[in-house]
Order: sequence, then C-alpha cells, then structure tokens
Amino acid sequence: MKRNSVAAFIPLAIAACGFGPACQAATPASPTIVWASSPVRPDETIVVAGDLLATESATTVVELVPLPGAPAGDPPAGAEPAADQISTAAVWQPQPILRGDPESVTATVPAAWDLAIWACRIRRGDVPSAPVLLNAPTAWWIQGDAGECAAPGGTARVFGHSLGFPDAAKPSAALRADDGTVVPLAVAEATPYALSLRLPPDAKPGRHRLWIHNGLGGPAGWRLAGPLDVAAPRVWKTERFNVRDFGPKPEEAILAALAKAKENGGGMVYLPRGRYGLTKPLEIPDGVVLAGESRELVTIFWPDFETPPLHLVRGGTFGLENLSLYCQSHRSVVVIEPKSDGAFVRNCRIRANCYFMIERPGEPFRGRSGPKSNRDIGAGIAVYGKNFEIRDCDVLASDIALYLKNTSHGRVTGNTFLYGGRGYRIESSRELVFEDNTVEGFDLTAIGNDIATFWSNACTDIYFARNRLRRMFGADREMMTLDAGGGAYLGHVAAVNGNRLTLAADPVFKDYAPKPHQNWAGAAVMILEGKGVGQYRIVTAHQGREWEVDRPWTVPPDATSRISIVPFRGRNLFIGNACEDGGPFQIYGSGHECIVAENTARRMDGFLVWGLDPHDWGQQPSWYCQFLDNKILEGNAYGHRTGGFGTAAAGAPGDGKGRSIRDVVFRRNECRNNSSISIGGNLHGAVVEHNLIEHADQGINVRLPAAGVVLRANRFTDVTTPTAGNGLVTATLVP
Repeated sequence: MKRNSVAAFIPLAIAACGFGPACQAATPASPTIVWASSPVRPDETIVVAGDLLATESATTVVELVPLPGAPAGDPPAGAEPAADQISTAAVWQPQPILRGDPESVTATVPAAWDLAIWACRIRRGDVPSAPVLLNAPTAWWIQGDAGECAAPGGTARVFGHSLGFPDAAKPSAALRADDGTVVPLAVAEATPYALSLRLPPDAKPGRHRLWIHNGLGGPAGWRLAGPLDVAAPRVWKTERFNVRDFGPKPEEAILAALAKAKENGGGMVYLPRGRYGLTKPLEIPDGVVLAGESRELVTIFWPDFETPPLHLVRGGTFGLENLSLYCQSHRSVVVIEPKSDGAFVRNCRIRANCYFMIERPGEPFRGRSGPKSNRDIGAGIAVYGKNFEIRDCDVLASDIALYLKNTSHGRVTGNTFLYGGRGYRIESSRELVFEDNTVEGFDLTAIGNDIATFWSNACTDIYFARNRLRRMFGADREMMTLDAGGGAYLGHVAAVNGNRLTLAADPVFKDYAPKPHQNWAGAAVMILEGKGVGQYRIVTAHQGREWEVDRPWTVPPDATSRISIVPFRGRNLFIGNACEDGGPFQIYGSGHECIVAENTARRMDGFLVWGLDPHDWGQQPSWYCQFLDNKILEGNAYGHRTGGFGTAAAGAPGDGKGRSIRDVVFRRNECRNNSSISIGGNLHGAVVEHNLIEHADQGINVRLPAAGVVLRANRFTDVTTPTAGNGLVTATLVP
C-alpha cells in the first residue's frame, strides 16, 4: 500500500467487527506504559503515562535498574536490544510514587545514584508492566549535508533527545552496512538534542543503518537511529557565463547568459561588479547558479511597479549567491518552486520595501503610495521544495521575510530576517533545521511568527535552535507559536484491528480554506478519553470511516474511547534561542513531545503550552511537552503583562474532549525579576521541579481544575508568596 495516499487506500475489512467478544482485545490486567519522560537525572522526577498504572486496590511502585556502563564496543549486528531483554537478570529497585492514578504516575530517581540509562517498569501489586528505557538515545530524524542523504566525507546530523550528556562519556556513532561492515563516525558536536557526525571520505554509497550511543549503558546502550543514504554530492556544472560577454544592456545580457547556461545543461551565470537594472522577472533554469562578485559589489534592481509581478526571481533547482536584490512595490522576491531539489540562496542581501519614501501606508507621497495592508505583499524568500539551503542572507521584507510551505530536509542558517509583517511562516514542513538566525520586527506593527498547519496536516521534526528573536509588537506578537486549528473527526471508535480503525461516524473536514482539504494523511489520531487515553498515532491513509495509522496501539482503544483527528505539530525541538521584546514563545495546541530547552528571555510573555479546541473543529491537545533549563532574565513584559512559564488548558473535566494537556514537565528553569510559573486549566499531570524563582510577588500558582500537579524542590528568593492558587489543595508539594 502506498503511504500518504487516499486514492491508493484499500478499504478496511473491519467495519462490521465492532467490539463484540469475537474481535475485542482482552483488557490487560497488567499496567502498560505508553510514554515515559526522558532525559531525567538523579534527584529528578520521572513521569510515566499509560493504562492501569495505579489503583486504590494495590500498591504501585516505579522500579528501576541501571544498564551497566562498560565500553560500548560495536553496535549490534541485528535489532537493538529490547528493554525486557536487557532487564532479564536485573535486580529491580522500587521507588515510591509521589502521585499516581490509572493514567500516569511520578517517582523520583534517588539523588545518590549515578547518571545512567535506566530500565523502568511499573509494578502494581504483584503485576509488573513491560519495561521501557529512560535516557536511551532517541532519534526522531536524521538529516545529511544534502538533506535526505549525506556525502562521503560529508556530515550527518541526528535530532531527538538524550543524545548526549555533558557529564557522561562522549557519544559514539557508526554505520552498519547490509554486509555487516561497521564504519565508525567521528562525533563533531554533541548535545542532548543534536549530534553532528562526520562521514569518512571513503564511505560507500548506498543505504546504511546509523547507530548511536550516548556514552551510557555499555553495549546495550546502542540505539538504531534509522537508515542513512550515502550518495555522491550533487555536481553543479562549472562552466562560467560572464554577463559582460553578452552585450552592454544589463537585462538583455543576463537573459542571454541564462539562456546559454540552460542550453549547456547548467553552469554559473556570473555578474561582475556593477548595478543591473531589470524590468521583468528572472526565470532561473535548473542547474544554473546566478552568482555575483560579492553582495557589496553587485546589485540587481527593479522599477517601482504599479502592478508588481508575482515574483522577481523564480526557479526550481537553482542557486543564487553573492549579490543584492532591491525592489519597491513587490510580491514575492525569490521563489523556489515545489519541483526543486537542492536549490540554495547563499550570502544574498534583499531589500524589498513597498513603503520606500512614503509617510503613511496607502496615502500618496511624492508620487508613491504603498499598499494599504501588508496582506497584499509576498515574501522575501518563498520556498516550496526539498533539500534546500538558505544561508548567510540579509533580508528586509515588507511583509514575510521567509515563507516555507510543503518543504522537507531544508537548512535555514545564519540569516538576518527583518520584516514588517512576519519574520517567518513555516507551513506544512518537516525535517527542517532553522538555526543561528536573527528574526527582528522592523515595524511597530510587525506581528508574530508561526510554525503552522492552516491548510495542512502536519508540521513536525523541526530543529529551531540558537535564533535571536526580537521586537515583535503587532497582533499576537508571538516569538514562536505552533498554530492553526483544523480537524477531521471528534467522536468514538466503532472498531479497531491492529493499525486500522473504524470511526463511529463520518469524518467532517475543517480548516481555514473555503473548501477544506480532504486528504488527512500525516495528521494525528489522539485518544482523548476512555481505553488507551493519552496515546496518539499518525494517519497513513483513509477512506470514509476506515482509517489506517502508522503502527498498532500499545493499548487498543475500545467502545469507551473518544478520539480527535487533528493536525500534528509534534516532536519539534526549540533549543537555545534568545527572545527579547515581544509576546509568548508557545506550544499552541496541538503539540506532542515538543522540547523547549536552554532558551533565554527578556521582556516577553514567557514560555507557554496550550491545549484547546479553537473553532470547535476537534480537540487539539498538547501532551508530554518538556520545558528544561530555560531562563527568564527580565520578567517585565509589555505594560501590565509579566513573563513566565505556564499552561492554558481549555475545557472542563467531563466535557467529552478529555484533558487538553497531559504530563507537562517544567524543570530547572529560572524565573528572575518579576516572572513566575502558572499551572492551570483542564490539565492532567504536571511536574514543576528544581526551578528557581526570585524577585517576584508570586512564585507558582496552581489553579483548578488542574489535576495531578507535583511541585518539588523549587527555590524561592525574595518572593512574597511562593505558592498560591485553589489548585494547591489537590497538588502534591515536596519541599
């Protein structure tokens, strides 16, 4: 069966199965784990979510055993060791739970223990669960120096969590080919969330299995990151076509040089020092690089169009480098088309200003009047393809500086984006690296930025790291938000068989378009209530009420289960960003297993996680998100606002939509100078631990109907009221 295709879907043969005795899976008597928090250190609290974990009829404990930390050796020849195999001869060490119920429990790793990979299981009475591993390296995706593949002598990066620990041995990595050959890889850089690996120059082309080890757990600590394709790098033709050889008129010369390069099947169209005035857009042929002597020496400019074209530079697989582009009235300046594979824009400067030399938008001044709204303007750079690179560019745009839609395996690094509308809009993209950029509002009405699914099903596996986000004062002012409603179904399940399920009613597709899209492959099926609650799976195909997901359920749903099918914005990493003067940096439902870590903030609304149903299109929960090692250095936001960490979980218990936030972790964060932590809303499970709060009126506020909140080992300095809120009566407080 073809994945991600409605047309290729084979109707499921389970529509009449229902949940009768002949086809309903027996309810397991043992506790079952569906998720456990990692990374976790000694003297930190583990969060475990699942089914039948704790009940009043039996004592529940969390049992741990460390994996021996001997040298790693080579990766396994076959499958990675399973947690139950690792723990066969282990002596389990029980830890009392801090709080627990059938859906989640928490317990603390003893402070005296050494950091390790721990096998973890839940024992309820005499019945244990199957074990899982904590702190094992977990790869979410792999990206090579060419995007989907890596070149011999090139690099590969692994993104996920628990990939390395500063106080553990250096991580290891190796390729294993089908013939059993093992090729060790040099680890150039290692953090808990990203590994950068170097391939040897003689690495053999083909598909390999990439194994990783984070320095813990000995031979059993090897984990399979996934397949990695090694391939020779793309060869760009080197023939140079100097535009000066094609006549004295700039536009005619550039067009003639591009035509010659196209005839050649590619090459470089070279612009030596000069100013090149054009009257029409440029279409760059595939395989052609338009390159200037330098962006300080070469400028291409267009007239002030009365009706600007839809683009000024456009192509598929092309390159643009070392030049500057200037325009006034404009739509999109540079467009990389959907067919592109390997396009790049490097070291370019773009000055796209619809409001050049006017006083007020839409009002004439000396013969010019810019558009009344930036909604009539395009992007500085718009990308729709894959395996692309935007690097070391300096972009000023009237509206959106960078727009990415339906992209994959891209790299956006080292750029400056100044903007009047949005700095970046990332729609329906995956396996993207967005790092070391400056994103700054260049107008007092410059609004926020989003990673969104307005007309699509998923925006996932994004590494958003070490960016500088500044001066966003318009509209909702988001420094970063996961955004957009949309949904296909909210209701019960009629039947389930492995990775196939039948809905109890017809799906109803909703999004922001007048005619919502119909193919929901890539969206998430989330069990909101009933059997199997807290699990999600990814849609691979569907037809009518018959749906297929990416893998079977750990705890199969039954007739009590209520599900929501909505866009998936999970497994995104937000690491080491610096935020100043703006609104929130937020996981805005839905967001699953996102990690927000090592960020700093000054004069902004803080770091938030939401769960909600914004348009009654389907519940969009946020589950299993972690906020780790972040710092709010100046908690004063704008005017009456103050910055902080917090939850906003819509709905109420018993409303049929489930708890919209589950098992969120706030750990080792710092709240300084009027910032605080607020936990509230329709939430099930929160750990607030080892946070520092100082110089504030209030420290941590817990509000009902939040349930399952644990406050542990937080520190307060010059805080008038350390803990407050009506939710304290049900919270677990550990000094």
